[in-house]
Amino acid sequence: METLKVVLKTQNELIEGINIINHNQTTIVQNQIQISEVLEQVQQNAVNKSEMEAQNMMLRECKVVAKKIERSVCRMTGEISDKNLDDIASSLPLQSDCAVDLMETKLRDPEYAQAMATYIIKLKGVSEDVGSVIKHLFTDETLLQFNWDGRWERKPLNKLILVDTILRDAYNKKGAVELEKDIKKAVELSHHRLRQTNFLTKKSKNTSSGNL
Repeated sequence: METLKVVLKTQNELIEGINIINHNQTTIVQNQIQISEVLEQVQQNAVNKSEMEAQNMMLRECKVVAKKIERSVCRMTGEISDKNLDDIASSLPLQSDCAVDLMETKLRDPEYAQAMATYIIKLKGVSEDVGSVIKHLFTDETLLQFNWDGRWERKPLNKLILVDTILRDAYNKKGAVELEKDIKKAVELSHHRLRQTNFLTKKSKNTSSGNL
């Protein structure tokens, strides 16, 4: 009888011990869950910090770009170098070889050259079309006296500051060969337009004379 009591006591102690172990296991699991949540939060904070640093860097870059655009806009709106921009706007398109020579003289002044660069960038916008800008720079009559390299007793465009420096910088995404090709094409189209204009004018005069 006494032995049975001892056995029962031992069993109760074992059951109590198992209950304590189970409770401790539950506590350990809960602690592990809490630790995992904390680690996950730490990782998330690290990601957020990296994203924030990337966003701050992008913001700084945007501010730099915005500042450059602001300077260009200021030039175009007349807040900076308005006198030069007004002079450029009133001078273009260049209507004679004398006007081209005068413009080349003015472009030796760095401030005037910068104003011209700003003006051309405004003209071209996001387009890479060279022909449309050439039409704003030279009349067809003026371009008749020029070609790319001065062959056949014509004057060379590739020696002009306006073309070889400023226009080239404005189209810096194009290679030298591609830009040369585009300018030659623009000059050829200009010569063709002028021939067509002269032909139609002559035809109109002949028609008017015949009617008389």
